Amino acid sequence: MSTQAYYKERLGFDPQEDGVNGNAYYEGPHQPKRHRSEQRLPSETHDQVYEENLTKFKDERDAIQKKTFTKWVNKHLKKVNRHVNDLFEDLRDGLNLISLLEVLSGEHLPRERGRMRFHMLQNVQMALDFLRYKKIKLVNIRAEDIVDGNPKLTLGLIWTIILHFQMAWRNSTSSRLRDGHDTDLSSV
Repeated sequence: MSTQAYYKERLGFDPQEDGVNGNAYYEGPHQPKRHRSEQRLPSETHDQVYEENLTKFKDERDAIQKKTFTKWVNKHLKKVNRHVNDLFEDLRDGLNLISLLEVLSGEHLPRERGRMRFHMLQNVQMALDFLRYKKIKLVNIRAEDIVDGNPKLTLGLIWTIILHFQMAWRNSTSSRLRDGHDTDLSSV
């Protein structure tokens, strides 16, 4: 199979076609000389296209994570009649975050009822302190980051919570199954 056929069949594009990879031309050893108007685009253009595609990919990944994590959070908040529409906005006051941790841990956490920034910071700090008390490592996540709605750090916090509590659930379920106890798997 030729290289060109490989690219076309396996990767879905023909490197000789105009417009592929930021309008870059494939100039293999057997290609005829191109007219000056058809010369390769400057490397800055390739770099720009690469950066644009990378940014687009990261944005898509973040959107998928946000949607997935929101569903996971809502699955657990449903048990206490709470709901999150926008993960970054609805965790800012700390109340949904505290409720989520209460559902997951089975413990009760104190909370501030006010709506001022100070109260929000107190609630989020309470949640972060609880996670640290549970020996859950939080790297560079501060209460201010969550209250300010920082997307990357909010996603990082939820991912850390998912990892800890899903693994804890799996470990307890597997030990119950290993010990011969009946386990209801419907909540998975």
